[in-house]
Amino acid sequence: MARFIALWMGTLLQLCHATIYTNDWAIKIRGDLESVNRIAEKYGFTNMGQVSALKHEEAAEIFHNGSKKVDINICTNVPFKVEWLKQQVVQRRVKRISRLLPATQIVLFCFPLPCSSLKHRHTNTHKPRQTDRSHMNIAAAWRRGYTGKGVVVSVLDDGIEREHPDLKPNYDPFASFDVNGQDQDRSSTSAVNNHGTQCAGVVAAAANSSRCTVGVSFHARIGGIRMLDGDVTDIVEAQSLSFSSGYIDVYLAGWGPKDDGATLDGPGPLTRLVLQDSVQTGRQGRGSIFVWPSGNGGERGDYCSCDGYSNSIYTISISSSTQHGSQPDYLEPCPSTLATAYGGWDREEMVTVGPQQSCSTAQSGTSLAASVAAGVIALTLEANPLLTWRDLQHIIVCTSKAHHLSAPDWRVNGAGYKVSHLYGFGLLDAESMVKEAERWKQVPSQHECAEEAAIQLIHPGSVLMSVHETTGCSSKAPQHVAYVEHVVVRVNISHGRRGDLSITLTSPSGTTSQLLANRPLDNSTEGFQNWEFMTAHCWGEQAAGEWTLKIQDTPSQKKDGVLEKWSLVIYGTAERPYPAHRERARSAEIPTDSEEYSGPCDPECSDDGCEGPGPQQCVTCLHFFLKFKNNTRLCVSGCPRGFWGDRRRCKRCYASCESCTGSRSDQCTSCQPGHHLTEGTNTCTRSCAAGFYHDPQEVACKPCHQACATCRFSRPIAPLCPLSSNPVKCVCVCSPHAAPGAGVEACNTCAEGYLMEEWRCVSSCSAGFYATEPNPEIADGSHSAVAHENHLCTSDGYSFLSQCASPAFCLTGEYQDINGECHACHATCLKCTGPQSEDCISCISSQALDEGRCVVGCASGKYQSGGRCHLCDHTCATCVDAGPANCTSCDTDKFKVERYLYKGMCLDACPEAFYHTKQRTCEPCVDHCRLCTGPNHCLKCNASYYVSDGSCVKLECGEGEVEDPDYDDCMACEQGCKKCVLYNPRHCLSCIEGFYNFQDGCYKNCPAKTYSVEEEMTCIPCDDNCVSCDEHECYWCESDLFLLEGKCVSECPDGFYGDEDSNNCEECHSDCVTCSGPEDEDCLLCEEGKALENGECVSDHEVCPIKTFLNLKQCMVISLRQDILIIRNLNNSEKSA
Repeated sequence: MARFIALWMGTLLQLCHATIYTNDWAIKIRGDLESVNRIAEKYGFTNMGQVSALKHEEAAEIFHNGSKKVDINICTNVPFKVEWLKQQVVQRRVKRISRLLPATQIVLFCFPLPCSSLKHRHTNTHKPRQTDRSHMNIAAAWRRGYTGKGVVVSVLDDGIEREHPDLKPNYDPFASFDVNGQDQDRSSTSAVNNHGTQCAGVVAAAANSSRCTVGVSFHARIGGIRMLDGDVTDIVEAQSLSFSSGYIDVYLAGWGPKDDGATLDGPGPLTRLVLQDSVQTGRQGRGSIFVWPSGNGGERGDYCSCDGYSNSIYTISISSSTQHGSQPDYLEPCPSTLATAYGGWDREEMVTVGPQQSCSTAQSGTSLAASVAAGVIALTLEANPLLTWRDLQHIIVCTSKAHHLSAPDWRVNGAGYKVSHLYGFGLLDAESMVKEAERWKQVPSQHECAEEAAIQLIHPGSVLMSVHETTGCSSKAPQHVAYVEHVVVRVNISHGRRGDLSITLTSPSGTTSQLLANRPLDNSTEGFQNWEFMTAHCWGEQAAGEWTLKIQDTPSQKKDGVLEKWSLVIYGTAERPYPAHRERARSAEIPTDSEEYSGPCDPECSDDGCEGPGPQQCVTCLHFFLKFKNNTRLCVSGCPRGFWGDRRRCKRCYASCESCTGSRSDQCTSCQPGHHLTEGTNTCTRSCAAGFYHDPQEVACKPCHQACATCRFSRPIAPLCPLSSNPVKCVCVCSPHAAPGAGVEACNTCAEGYLMEEWRCVSSCSAGFYATEPNPEIADGSHSAVAHENHLCTSDGYSFLSQCASPAFCLTGEYQDINGECHACHATCLKCTGPQSEDCISCISSQALDEGRCVVGCASGKYQSGGRCHLCDHTCATCVDAGPANCTSCDTDKFKVERYLYKGMCLDACPEAFYHTKQRTCEPCVDHCRLCTGPNHCLKCNASYYVSDGSCVKLECGEGEVEDPDYDDCMACEQGCKKCVLYNPRHCLSCIEGFYNFQDGCYKNCPAKTYSVEEEMTCIPCDDNCVSCDEHECYWCESDLFLLEGKCVSECPDGFYGDEDSNNCEECHSDCVTCSGPEDEDCLLCEEGKALENGECVSDHEVCPIKTFLNLKQCMVISLRQDILIIRNLNNSEKSA
């Protein structure tokens, strides 16, 4: 036997407290329709029909009895199984917008593109302003050609004003019904009830001719279901949500339970059945789309998990944001919110359509945000009408943007999605949604895995923690969930004060959902009875693992609560919902707009903030910044060695400077190793210039005495030297023709024409000295060297110079200490400044100088040039020269970014058609491959190729397919198409055999109002107003028209009448000129010479004698007397006679 749900209207049984019961009853009973009718008749009810959307086994019947009282025991004691019987209760439902204001100053919306999708304005005391909706990219979706055409949206509210100029062009009567009045008049009954009209204007107000605004989907069909303008019951909601579910695509509800911070309410059993059934059967099996506002009770501490409508997996719950991305005061947080749309400014209004064909300003609220979302969904469905209800939710999750929305709780879940309790997965992006819809492929079927956990006590002031481990029902194939979509926690909790409880759920991936927060105004003692909390925050995560439920009691009374029962219900898929090639591979990452960072900044960042936690991610720097060749910047507290600070930027010193005051060579303050700072010139040189000597103690070049041409630092002169008057002498070269006196730094080399005598330059040797000749074996060709070594004045048998004069410069491989003595350098050095291996200042040709050491090869990260080791670019691990394009190997750089070698450069991601290896290189993919993870593992091929076993194969689409460049696959055309247009599979270019071509479509049979031409396999339109025809004549006309000789006419001509049953012009009786039927007594007008008598046409002589005529049903006689026409009533004459 089939199961039926009947809606019974009986007498009001009781009135408990504020609960208002109606005469409506709902019964779910096992039995066929005839049996249900017998039960209704037996107990005095009248069957009023079914709730239309439910499947046959769940069909709903409406029974009515205006006065009979119902004995529940009798009703449940029938010979059929009654599953439940429920008398209907009036539900408190509120519209989720604050108020309606008249717009005394209208701001017309601009069109054509590009523009925002709506107009906002203040009240008449403020200046109007236009919304910046660029972040939702609605205009960008319009530019792609999507305006909602072909999509039907119906607003469930207090009715809509169908004659409003902004709504009339798109109004759809087939998507409209008056549930309150049970008729086809769905109009608002008063100016006060205008909420539905407002929402309809936001969705689908027409373009160009609009007076107030333009809807987001301004070519969508818009209808209204009037259901809030009267008592709202479970029956009313079920009928509204199921009305014409095969025709309506999107149901928009702008209402919900009262947002008072104390109400816990949701759909009744009938409405729950309708929601569950409609996502399976609505939209020809693709599932109806239900859009719901998240709630406006934020200022009263409400939490939208206590609203069973927005908390349902079958609805798309939409939050609201101000234009600046901040949180409105009225916003309710919860983890069931899927996404966000703009709902106006905080405490400001949105211009939309108003009552009585006016414009109005609606104050911001989540119902307006839901209306914007419904319009965006209509654009998406136009891009791909084949999307299922779950496809649409997946697209919203994948494309919503977290940046631009400010919230303290943004977190990244285990699948990589940013999510917030305030905004869900972020702001809807219309352009991204339509682009994703164009190439979307249906997700796998939904599975449901349900498991129960144990009973536990909830102690006041403590946290109850219940851990449940699941495999995702892996042992039951029809229930197995590997990848999560929605998670429902169903609880039974008894508690003395419901508002004291807060509940969290943590997934195996570590994502924590706040299922319930404390509600200060909720004083209910009823707890939670089989209530369902839903979270979408675990979307895309793995289902298997430990799920942790935490319940905290913040007690207002010292009394235990009880977690009587809780079950975990995971909805999702057994396999990955998206193909593997849709997941971005690291080697081919494409930069996207970075999302706003909300964490702590590095201490070196200024108050302008940062885009990440590191010193290279500051917007501006507090002290200084270093800029690198790849345009990265690093904030530092002070400039490092080799740099100087110039207006917060660290600029590089001259190459030989270790520190400086500018970038020129004469602005050094200290020198690099191996260089000496020259006093007075502030330059760094490898050797001191003429007129300067090297001071090893200060590592500087100091000027010689003014009398010397060159000089050097000397060790102390021995006491035997008779002319010594200074214990430490700097032996100098005197100026030409000059000789130093006692106490002056002594000469070392004499000018041309002068001789060295001890430490003086003389023109001739003094007594006791003689001149010696230079020794050519040790001469190096320079005059000064010859003079230094050999032009010496010596005495017979005794040389003062050999005993007292300072020796010459130290030899190569030696250094001079502070006492002026020469010592051997370390064995690795050619020249040095000290005895250690790190004191080298030059090396032999086969080695290079690296930070004071002579090495055979430069260390990693350095290259050899000019006998020295230089640092590679910071991106390189090793290199052969300076710059970022001379790398020879790569590793992790100084900013902890992994880099890969490609054509001498170390990149953070390999370019297209290359993959990265463990050796930190970029290697080419196989031929024709754009994206791969290995040499034989291609993920995406070039256009006209597809992936097969890791390689790319030439794509050759067959009949009825077209190339899809986004997937490198063949996209199926609409049924019957031989060839079709890319991205529009319904636009056929040619048809396969057996199908007819008509207006870019292919049909098995020609559609209504056309006829087929078999020779050409095409469909030709019939004449206007003809429904069925062939090439010769019309056979069936539209309603209110009649068929006459193969043509459609509004009125039948004389001799014919319009048959209302057949809609044909049928012939009148031969006696009639016009008639109302086929019989001879149906005449309305007779031909000349005949008179109408009781609907019949009869000859005049058959009615009146000769020389008389019929006048007003009387025979009149004509006689001529004295040229006067006399007319006599013959009947009266006969009577008088």
